[in-house]
Amino acid sequence: MSEQMEKRWTGYTKTDWLWIGLAATTLVPLVAVRFLGLASESAFAMATSTGLAIVAAAFCLSWGVEGLETVMPQGVALAILALIEVAPEYSFEVILAYRQQSTLAAASMTGANRLLLGFGWPLLMLTAYISARRKGQRYTEIQLGREQIGQIVFLLFASLYAFVIVIKQSISLVDSAILVLIYGFYIFASLRLGDAKCEEREEEEGVGVAARTKKLRGVGKVFAIAAFLAFGAFVLYAGAEPFIDAILSIAHSLGVSQFILIQWVAPFLSEFPESVTAYIWAASVLAAAKGLSNLISSKLNQWTLLIAAIPIAFSLGGGKLQVLHFNAQVRDEIFITAAQSLFGSVLLLTMRFNLKKATILLVLFLIQFFIPSESIRLVLAWTYLVLTALYVAARWQRFHLLQEFRSPPGHVDHWRSGGSNET
Repeated sequence: MSEQMEKRWTGYTKTDWLWIGLAATTLVPLVAVRFLGLASESAFAMATSTGLAIVAAAFCLSWGVEGLETVMPQGVALAILALIEVAPEYSFEVILAYRQQSTLAAASMTGANRLLLGFGWPLLMLTAYISARRKGQRYTEIQLGREQIGQIVFLLFASLYAFVIVIKQSISLVDSAILVLIYGFYIFASLRLGDAKCEEREEEEGVGVAARTKKLRGVGKVFAIAAFLAFGAFVLYAGAEPFIDAILSIAHSLGVSQFILIQWVAPFLSEFPESVTAYIWAASVLAAAKGLSNLISSKLNQWTLLIAAIPIAFSLGGGKLQVLHFNAQVRDEIFITAAQSLFGSVLLLTMRFNLKKATILLVLFLIQFFIPSESIRLVLAWTYLVLTALYVAARWQRFHLLQEFRSPPGHVDHWRSGGSNET
């Protein structure tokens, strides 16, 4: 049967089935190690089998999430999809916080946020730039539109509120409520601004399995979505906690900091699949803005709901209402993450994200990644804040966000239709 005929009858191409099959095969080592006891005494075997399955689960959740967008009211979809998309990352933080390992929960949370903004955003811009060069085109910036206004504004609010947490050196259920409210207002504002345009989304060209899932009809779509979400839920339920324990065991045996491994390894596995579609969009160049919007949305979700989940799980695990107090290390980690988030948010106020901005974010991230020194991180945190102040002072007249907000949908301002003079 040709690929065209197969797609006609099943909705998926051979390539799609290959990806689905690869995801499904990760269940074999997971079940063998987790439930049948094969090599279960080996931390490396446990980490490998559960880690691969978690990556596959993240892919399946993203496929299911794409399909869900077309079968429920848009307002409900935005709230639910945001939670499902980052379920792998949530599982790590919630498990660690529930077990009262608050320092490690903070490590995973700060790592996930800094990795997404400091590496994910620049990589997307670089992907679009390189793809354009290969096509003989010149592409050095991504122009954002009114559909990204809510993301930028509320990411800025959340970043500013993070400094309150740093000053208090604690996070409580009150902070959780405030962060959830910030995200709730974002959903409301996004609907008002037309962030979720059902008609346009139905016409958008998607990518791979997710695109074909959205185009399925009737029972086939419901079954596919349910299967992807069930697969993801099962893997996270069965594999998330053993994966964390295996990583901690490996760190102990190698004499490596558990904090560092949890901060970077776990977030990388959970973030990568979620971001693949965004990078594919960036590679097409024309959809680069859509890809960046996806990553900004993920960052906002993690900087609000992900943080909010930690004190909730911490209180549930302790069996009483608790305030989570930070030690100096965690305070400094949240400080640099907040400073990076504030700088990244301010860079977007011009509604442009160019190659120079991406390079600055990437260089600063790589310095803190390869030089894990507390003193270096504090210097970088203040560097982010100084750069933020300098950028605001130099560019505030070019902050087009308010202008775009006041413009009617479909209106093209002179700053968008013309070339960019921003550096």
